[in-house]
Amino acid sequence: MNHKYLVALLFSPFLISVVTACSAQKPQQASEDVQNKVISENQTLNRELRHVPSPQWQDQIIYFLMTDRFNDGDPTNNDMGRGEYDPSKESHYNGGDIPGITQKLDYIQDLGATAVWLTPPVANQWWSSDSEYSGYHGYWARDFKKVDEHYGTLEDYKALSAALHQKGMYLIQDIVVNHSGIFFGYQGEYDPEDTAKNFVLLEQSFQAAPEMAPFNRVNRLNPEHAEAGIYNWTPGTSNYQSLEQQFTYQLGNLSDINTKNPAVIAAFKDAYRWWMTEVGVDAFRIDTVKYVEHSFWQQFLHDQDGIYAQAEALGKNHFLTFGEVFEASKPFDTEGESKVVSFLGSEDKPELNSVIGFPLYFEIGSVLGEGKPTAQLAFRLQAFMEMYPDPYVIPNFIDNHDTKRFLAGASEAALKQALALLLTIPGIPVIYQGTEQGHQESRQAMFAGGFLSEQDQFNRDSELFRYIKALAAIRKAHPIFSRGDLTLLASNQSGPGVLVYKRQYQGQTAIIVLNSADHAVLLYGVETGLQAGTQLHSLYQNVALTTPEIAAEGNLSMELPARAVAVYLSSDKPPQASENKAPQVSIHLDSSIDGKVFEQDILVSGTFSEADATIKPILNGNLDTAQRIKTDRQGRWQAVIPVRNLGKTQYELQLYAPDHNFVSDTQRFAASVSEPQVQVIVADAKGDDRGESGHYLRPQQKASEQQMDILQVDAQTAGANLKLTLKMNQISDYWLPSNGFDNTSFTLFFDFPEQEGAHTLPLLNATMPENRSWDLAHVAYGWGNYMYRSTHASANEMGQKVGIAPQVSVDKDRGEISFFYRGEQFGVSDWQDVFIYLTTWDISGEGAYRELTPEGGEWQFGGGEHHDAKIMDSVKLQLSALQ
Repeated sequence: MNHKYLVALLFSPFLISVVTACSAQKPQQASEDVQNKVISENQTLNRELRHVPSPQWQDQIIYFLMTDRFNDGDPTNNDMGRGEYDPSKESHYNGGDIPGITQKLDYIQDLGATAVWLTPPVANQWWSSDSEYSGYHGYWARDFKKVDEHYGTLEDYKALSAALHQKGMYLIQDIVVNHSGIFFGYQGEYDPEDTAKNFVLLEQSFQAAPEMAPFNRVNRLNPEHAEAGIYNWTPGTSNYQSLEQQFTYQLGNLSDINTKNPAVIAAFKDAYRWWMTEVGVDAFRIDTVKYVEHSFWQQFLHDQDGIYAQAEALGKNHFLTFGEVFEASKPFDTEGESKVVSFLGSEDKPELNSVIGFPLYFEIGSVLGEGKPTAQLAFRLQAFMEMYPDPYVIPNFIDNHDTKRFLAGASEAALKQALALLLTIPGIPVIYQGTEQGHQESRQAMFAGGFLSEQDQFNRDSELFRYIKALAAIRKAHPIFSRGDLTLLASNQSGPGVLVYKRQYQGQTAIIVLNSADHAVLLYGVETGLQAGTQLHSLYQNVALTTPEIAAEGNLSMELPARAVAVYLSSDKPPQASENKAPQVSIHLDSSIDGKVFEQDILVSGTFSEADATIKPILNGNLDTAQRIKTDRQGRWQAVIPVRNLGKTQYELQLYAPDHNFVSDTQRFAASVSEPQVQVIVADAKGDDRGESGHYLRPQQKASEQQMDILQVDAQTAGANLKLTLKMNQISDYWLPSNGFDNTSFTLFFDFPEQEGAHTLPLLNATMPENRSWDLAHVAYGWGNYMYRSTHASANEMGQKVGIAPQVSVDKDRGEISFFYRGEQFGVSDWQDVFIYLTTWDISGEGAYRELTPEGGEWQFGGGEHHDAKIMDSVKLQLSALQ
């Protein structure tokens, strides 16, 4: 028995009676008796607590962790002597293990989580010489029925299950059926009519194939293996729109398993039933679901010898199986939801009973992290409730091990709003390890000595830990947040701003209010459906707010500071007569501008029912920039709304009389400016994407070509808006990037006149050209789009995140990528005389700039030292004159 569990169990309430009974014996004899008794009781504990009934999953909060990066509980299993262990590198095993998880269950439970989801614990391919990467993450199986030696033993895993169940918590195991490790490929042209042609085994000696039958039959050139057909003998996916490639080609060069083969289906049923029985797993998270045929899920899960039947036999009547279907939807579209929901099957042909809420994940990042209109998120939440048969068991998240960290591209204030949303909407909230410690790197270790962690990351006093803990406690104390319905009440069509929704359950109502803008906004006249005079009790607010009262006609009005979050619960007390009666005032416009499009400044005028009164014309809810005008003796007023900004901008205008707490009806209009005040076009040589030395080499993975080569930049600006159109040598979308381009990243630095910024370019090992400084930076790659300021920036740290990002558009046929910056959203009113330095490189899907080494590699750049500049191509331009 592991001595760590002995110590832990000695202090368990389960064994207090054992220790007490032995206290009267002689010390040595007592010690031996206690130890023997603890071992016996631990065996009983494992048997009794291995299987527990399924919980009500909608009431749970999941903590997701990477076993190798969470906690090193047993250093003796770190290094297996094959060069696979190096905690200084992201690509290698770091030392985290299953005993380490067990040791930190109090930490996880204190945060508020009720279930632990861990990455696949199965024995993995320790090292791939082809990709120069290890299987530390768990998704490159070599034996689907064995615990990886780096993670511990089967007994360790059983002990984790028992310890979780003893705490009233649950165990979720990540599983894979689509692929094993990186064992074979094709060198040369692939011939689907002769799949033996150009076939190669990638590992020649150590771990050259999986160990477990039938998955050990990976050699297409072996007639027995070929006849068994355990694998699809295919190359990497090149066309993600092809269903044939989606279901049968290799994903990321991983050996694609033939999931139509009855022997494969039977083997996977056996393997995962075994984990359920032996360990007592309570749910499966299923990897790469969309790359496996629908028929497999029907059989694997629903056959008489399938997963659900086994769960019921073990007393688990709601064995949750939530699948990864990595899909996004365009704004105000539900294509992503349709694809995700398809893997739930139908009544006649059921499949999984849950899927991860990926379309909502993308929208949360876009709206709360990048400043897109809150109406997009309102639409996505509505689609979430309407399109999933049971939205309450859909796990929702804001970042994970396969995506960039939310904080990698957004401010902490935006992160807190995303967490508040996650914990107050239907679905199962998922907190990824390190979010509670403010991590910005997706796969940073939590333990001292692991990747990017000089010290332990288990600080229960960190601000984010306490924030999540407080919101989790509110969710668990009030079933309305896990079980209530959801109704959207207010959002902003034109940009960041208000988002208001309510939850209702068993006669109770909760109102959640957010302001995603970095400026104060006005929330006025939101219809709540509550009776006038209803008292709202504040459960949480991040800024000082006067607790609002439901006014006449059930309306809610309040001023919201920048990035405000408030969670209110209706009082059980009967509504009181409101003292805030509807104001007996009125505002009239001389001429309606609703629905019109303007190409020049707009003069609006009208009358107010009182003379010498203050009126504020508010555009898009922005209180901070609202003009302050006075009515004359006849109550007349007028205001000029400037139309200067390049492009077409949607506006909402409200006329606010603050002294009377009165707001006019909303006028919605558009402003359109097609002619730039400044246009600068700069050409750049073709084929110069080789770094400043001219000797850099691109990554060797086959999809990396000349996507980093800029041919021309067209900059146009008018007013507060700027449009940059980049003509590229090549644009690809090989990896299905959400921003429309991949295999390149852009980092742009803006030097504003008369501002003193920074000279060093963060993470690029370079400085601004021409001895300049930069004030604002923009990073864009396939799965990320964000801006940051030079404040607190250094060589190794980005500066203060802005929480706003430009619009990205791609025209692959024309070879153009465009960025459209609405300067008013982040405090820029004019782009005149701004100097721009635009650079290219590549960033991984998890958000890290790729490494530079002398020799290069599949995913590393070559031809330079690790400390050399990470810039493949660059362009300089000055927005100074019409050219």
